[in-house]
Amino acid sequence: MLDIVIKVAENIEKGVKPLIGWEKSDEIVKIGADGTPTKKIDLIAENIAIKSIEKYCSALLVSEEIGFKKIGKGIPEYVIVLDPIDGTFNALNDIPIYSVSIAMGHLKKSACNNIKNDYDENDKNDDFYENLLSGMTINDLEVGVVNNIATGDIYCAKVNEGAYIIESPNREKRKINVSNIKNLKDASVGVFAYGLTTNTLDFIKDRMVKRIRIFGSAALEMCYVARGALDAFINVNKTTRLCDIAGGYVILRESGGIITDKDGKIIDMGLNVYEKTSLICSNNALHKKFVGIFGNKWMLKPTKFGIISRIDRRDALNLVLDVIKYLDSKHIKYALEPSLCEIINNFNNNCDNKDINSNNNNQNNMSKDIGNNNIDNDNMDNKNNITSNNNKPIEYEPMTDLNDISHIISIGGDGTVLRASRVINGNEIPIIPINMGTVGFLTEFNKNKVFEAIDKIVNGNYEIEKRTKCAGLIKHADYSLSSGCEDKDNKNNFNNSHNYNNFQKILPDALNEVVIITKSPAKMLHFEVYVNGNFVEDVRADGLIVSTPTGSTAYSLSAGGPILEPSVDAFVIVPICPFKLFSRPIVIDGNSEIKIKVLKKSTLVVVDGNIEDEAKKGDEIILRKSNSYSYFVKGCNFYNKLRKLSIIGKRDEC
Repeated sequence: MLDIVIKVAENIEKGVKPLIGWEKSDEIVKIGADGTPTKKIDLIAENIAIKSIEKYCSALLVSEEIGFKKIGKGIPEYVIVLDPIDGTFNALNDIPIYSVSIAMGHLKKSACNNIKNDYDENDKNDDFYENLLSGMTINDLEVGVVNNIATGDIYCAKVNEGAYIIESPNREKRKINVSNIKNLKDASVGVFAYGLTTNTLDFIKDRMVKRIRIFGSAALEMCYVARGALDAFINVNKTTRLCDIAGGYVILRESGGIITDKDGKIIDMGLNVYEKTSLICSNNALHKKFVGIFGNKWMLKPTKFGIISRIDRRDALNLVLDVIKYLDSKHIKYALEPSLCEIINNFNNNCDNKDINSNNNNQNNMSKDIGNNNIDNDNMDNKNNITSNNNKPIEYEPMTDLNDISHIISIGGDGTVLRASRVINGNEIPIIPINMGTVGFLTEFNKNKVFEAIDKIVNGNYEIEKRTKCAGLIKHADYSLSSGCEDKDNKNNFNNSHNYNNFQKILPDALNEVVIITKSPAKMLHFEVYVNGNFVEDVRADGLIVSTPTGSTAYSLSAGGPILEPSVDAFVIVPICPFKLFSRPIVIDGNSEIKIKVLKKSTLVVVDGNIEDEAKKGDEIILRKSNSYSYFVKGCNFYNKLRKLSIIGKRDEC
């Protein structure tokens, strides 16, 4: 197979070189099967490949321009994935970085048997042959070749036989391997340029690596990584196509490289031109670091769950015990929020005591917002009592150190999720929100899908959604109100250019909203609102809400604010029952600084439902985007969730 692929690549090289600089090479002749314009030079290269393949074998061809085609006479034995020219722009402009990329593998035996059984009837039916590839993936390809047309160098590999470069002009063949660079600061990285994400731009701007290069030929860049000329090649957008990487994929893996999507998942693309993926290629030492920067870094961390739950409902506590049993059965580590741990341990040690309310006397500071609620049933189900092998009740581990927690399971409603976010306190720990049956917009999973959610985490089959939080402080006009209130640990949420003094109190970060509201019912408040130092409005209202995108479906929505997608970089300022009809909600850029000056009566400042402080006449509440985020394991489409909760349209399940 390898000899066949090398011959095809060499034939394309010979046919394409005379076309470099030809004015008609740049003509668009059609739209390719992958949806991109096909230039004349691409079509000519593909036709050369087809004629070459016909000489050597019968195969099923997957190519960017033609899509799918059976090549050659007789029963096909192979599948070939082709990119006739990778780096067409470079070729058209005589920039010497463009290549032919080809990968090849045997058809599976089951597919060959189907062909033999129906050969006469389906000899000219491309749909029949294409369906035979439905069970095959990029990992079934056995050889890969990338020919640098400009230099004549050929990179090649066969599974389990290593990767090599055949260097022009002497045709010397030598084995290649990825680099052994371990530190980002020493690394040279190739980046796919089209549609750069904010993360990638920040990565480039911050110079996290020694050097960054953009070459414009993914197949060649993967080969540069394979021979150690580059230490990594990344495309964090899901735009890399099968034909772009098939040849380089085999070569890179045989050279000792690691190639996954941005989240560290193994690439398992089907053999068709519509398949796309993100891409991180590097040696093993650097790979984990790049996944940590661009992808789901939690997949690389040993799994240990923290569990936070409502403690005032029997069904929630029963679910906690079910989750504990399930985690034990999977040999997965976990720890319980201290107050929850105390209740569960006491119940386990006193399972005959039917008054579980006595277990709820001591609340830890981590869950002080729950208060000393009573369990709403006489006792939890005794069937959930868990004992060790020596019949002694198990003492569960309290969650006192977040450093070894990879994920937190929140069992309850939106209030429990908000409490979990506060417990996490800026640490990058994703929340798995389990809904206990009440209306909850932050909860991603129904209680009957909790084990399914855990399995997704363990198997790495999940996505993370990053949510903006709002940081804030109250700048008191009177020093006597703020003595001892300064929180130095959270002061880094504000730029150093602000010379705030001790006349202030740092507020906890808000996942949903910060509300400035009247202390006395039926008493109107008076504010001045500024955005980035610009006066916006003089507001008379019962209060004012500054909402994050996450909070836009909570209090803000009830007060007439708009719904924002969680990913939108914005805040919403919403007056509560304003005196003036034209005092309407305003959506502002997420990087803005908001200043709210209290002009008359004292107000309460409430963060995610918790009263934090009082602001009096002359005080200023200053709000901006927090430096930290909340992270959620994604379980439900945002718009399905809207429909499910009857906010828009008809009810629909997630």
